[in-house]
Amino acid sequence: MASAARLERLRNIVQQNLDALPDRPVPEPLASDSDTSGGVALEVVDAPSKQPEALGQPQIECAPITQQPNTDRRFILLQDVESSCNPTSMPRTAPTSTPPTAPLPSNRLIRGDRASATQHYSPIVALSKYPYKWCNKTHSQDVASAFFDQGKFWAREWDLYYVWSIDNLSKPLILVSESQVQDLLREINKHLKLDLNITSQHRVDALVSRFPDHPRCTPRFLGRSRSREDYDTMLENVPDPEMEYPPLDDLSLEAFKQLMEESFEAQRAKSKASKAKKQQERLVKQKNLLDQFKRAQRYLGLRPTVLRASGGQTPAVDPALPPPYDFDQDVVFICVDVESYERAHRKITEVGIATLDMRDLAGIAPGIDGEKWRSLIHTRHFRIKEHAHLVNSEFVQGCPDRFYFGKSEIVALADAPTYVAGCFQPPFGAHRSNGVGDIIDVMKRVNLDEKRNLIFLGHDTIGDVRYLQDLGFDPMKIDNLLEALDTAVMYRVWRRELNATGLGRILHNFDIAGHGLHNAGNDAAYTLQAMLAICVREASLRDSPELESIRNSEKAARLAAAVEEAQEKAKNEAEGWSDHEDGDGGPPVPLDAPAKPTPVSTAPGFPSDADRGGIRGRGRGRGGPQALYNPYQSDSNGYGAGRGRPAWGRPGDLPGHKRGGHVENTQQSRGRGRGRSSFSTASDRSTPGSQVRLIDLN
Repeated sequence: MASAARLERLRNIVQQNLDALPDRPVPEPLASDSDTSGGVALEVVDAPSKQPEALGQPQIECAPITQQPNTDRRFILLQDVESSCNPTSMPRTAPTSTPPTAPLPSNRLIRGDRASATQHYSPIVALSKYPYKWCNKTHSQDVASAFFDQGKFWAREWDLYYVWSIDNLSKPLILVSESQVQDLLREINKHLKLDLNITSQHRVDALVSRFPDHPRCTPRFLGRSRSREDYDTMLENVPDPEMEYPPLDDLSLEAFKQLMEESFEAQRAKSKASKAKKQQERLVKQKNLLDQFKRAQRYLGLRPTVLRASGGQTPAVDPALPPPYDFDQDVVFICVDVESYERAHRKITEVGIATLDMRDLAGIAPGIDGEKWRSLIHTRHFRIKEHAHLVNSEFVQGCPDRFYFGKSEIVALADAPTYVAGCFQPPFGAHRSNGVGDIIDVMKRVNLDEKRNLIFLGHDTIGDVRYLQDLGFDPMKIDNLLEALDTAVMYRVWRRELNATGLGRILHNFDIAGHGLHNAGNDAAYTLQAMLAICVREASLRDSPELESIRNSEKAARLAAAVEEAQEKAKNEAEGWSDHEDGDGGPPVPLDAPAKPTPVSTAPGFPSDADRGGIRGRGRGRGGPQALYNPYQSDSNGYGAGRGRPAWGRPGDLPGHKRGGHVENTQQSRGRGRGRSSFSTASDRSTPGSQVRLIDLN
């Protein structure tokens, strides 16, 4: 299939070159001494031919025969002519066209091999619904048109894995690795200039999960898919689950069952039965996110603890004055950002760490959006020596040599965990390279034996924690670490949004100049600055008419967008009926009795039903005027309006690769959908408009 597509592209390129050539004059045929082509031109004669006179015709003098110029020429380049030799004149690709994808590296696993237990995986069916279920609606259609619709999602190369449930053995869960999901999101971001990523909410909803390291629970390699047909074939031939394996303890067993249930749920469309449950779960999650935001303000002295809080709404804070409340828990914020190579994510290239000790803020006013606290942040930037030559440029523009908060430090990969661990201990990232004038004086004021309360901070924190674990340092094992906070979550709480926002956009909204993004050191410093801006802005506007106005405006904008979408949908549906109001309905349509089934050919080259997986319609197409809809007819080019499993067919009665139910192709109508039957004949594949009749066996 891939070879045929490449051949077709080459033919199109050559045809464009041929079409660009000028029309050359057709030379008059030369006289020849034979009737065959390729003869030698005769010499010019002085006397006219006598043959016409012999035939009783008037004598005609022959003009002297001259040698015609050679008009056969090579390709030439003409100005302003569309040609692949003149790329500037070629039509540009539409923004919604899918960019080419790099082939996947070779996979040494064979079918049935256990995959890595340290990887995270995503159900491929759930991932195929990303634009419609997991993506911000603002970008949903653009993402779907460029990377998902018309089979584009399934046409990518995917390494498929499978895992069987404990209780339900009717159908396995088919997975892809998170690294390939990240590759897809990077391509989307590069092509559409977006900032999509896997959020902590996606992980909670089981779009991305980590499976237990156990022979029964770890995903196993299934194969490499390059089309929907490949996927369907592999799904029908998944190896049976192992029945003999080491026992699972009760806790692990229940956790695995819950994970499988959530993963299968992530693949399903939302149902009415689960709507109330989902609503309740969403309310609980939102409360947890709001509580995290409030705790962050308590650590910064911008909100009182429950014991000291008075009844009613907490009053606003004046940013021109020192915080009115104590710094709860006397914490040290440690923000981490990790950069990895875009083509091999396990190769970590940079680690950035920014720290803020609340003792350094005593008696200092935060300023507008915390601008006066920003100078007290200490930042370190470590570059991994073995991977320093790897610079991202395809999906994001890396800039490892542009660290603006000190001096970068080149460290060996083996020593990196030690350097990172040192930033979680006094003096917590303070260093000569990041503005500390005399490190000796700093160390004199530090009690090296004191265990301070630490807060881990990040933007999409879970991803950075996992990178540090891969590096050899696990921050979750630090006993004095109170919790992990996430600026993406805080900004969602502040804006009351359901989807995460990229760091660059957050900085822009707070008028913070974010130079050199995608440098780990810069990103760590900016993430800490963003946290201060979010918390101080909300505290300064708390319980004020301005904040109430902002909330009402945002709510009105969301309602207006929802109403507009609903009105557009209702309008389109109404037009489908009103377009056919004229007329009297026409003559009666007789009921035709379906003919008896025709024997199916058993000629060589017809795959069996087992090879193709039976007859299944998977369409959700709109193939053209609904008046032409006919479930008994199809054609080799139609993309139909049908969805479902035809009850009138049997294996062999349906042509292969029919998409949906069907609409005649007389108006070149093409719908969106996908169907599949047991096989197709040669004529079905090659004859445009060939008609096939579905047979009723009853």
